[in-house]
Amino acid sequence: QKHPLRILVAEDNRVNQKLALHVLGKLGYSPDVAQDGKEVLEEVSHIQYDLIFMDVHMPEMDGLEATRMIRLCLNVQPIIIAMTAN
Repeated sequence: QKHPLRILVAEDNRVNQKLALHVLGKLGYSPDVAQDGKEVLEEVSHIQYDLIFMDVHMPEMDGLEATRMIRLCLNVQPIIIAMTAN
């Protein structure tokens, strides 16, 4: 109840993953992690996320394409926050 959000971190860089997990962990969350856009689509097909931190540049399928697919396919839409190292 205190931490109601189901969070997914979509990030291919291990250092950035660790940083995101550390920051969110300090806030009391334990988010799931996806390595690329294809993994994001797999995750959202099984779990209803409230919030996705989406890296824009990832291998296989980038964050922009994954976001487009989520917007087309899901009835319940998560909040998606774009992230980039640029």
